[in-house]
Order: sequence, then structure tokens, then C-alpha cells
Amino acid sequence: MYWEGDGVPKDPKKALKFFTAAAEAGLPQANLKLGLMYWKGDGVPKDPKKALKFFTAEADAGHPAANFNLGQMYWEGDG
Repeated sequence: MYWEGDGVPKDPKKALKFFTAAAEAGLPQANLKLGLMYWKGDGVPKDPKKALKFFTAEADAGHPAANFNLGQMYWEGDG
């Protein structure tokens, strides 16, 4: 919600807080959102190394979109 401003004002700092808490609690999908934020620098400083870490964790959990994003990162030379 906060990341995209869906029903609430867009607030990347709140989104980061909630995605991080969710990832730490074991929700693997949160890694996908954190990876996207860091890969593109959306609300956080761009950091492909952090993005790679989050996408890899998500891919290891079996999420197909994370595999796609990892491939895209390598394709673009960010991996």
C-alpha cells in the first residue's frame, strides 16, 4: 500500500519499514519488494548488491518472479 500509494499517500519509508519487518518475520514475498526497491532505488538508495541478496532469498523460497528479476538483473549487468 505505502510503496505504491494504493489507498494511502505513497510513503517509501513506511513501505521499507513494513517490508523489512515482514521479511524478518519470514514472509518470503517481502524479499521481492525489498529487492525491487533496492534494485531501482525506489525510496531507498539504489543498491544492486542488496537487491541481489533479497531476490536470491526469494528465489530460494520458490517465487518465480524473483527468478525473473534475477535474470533481468544479470541481463542488465546489475547482477
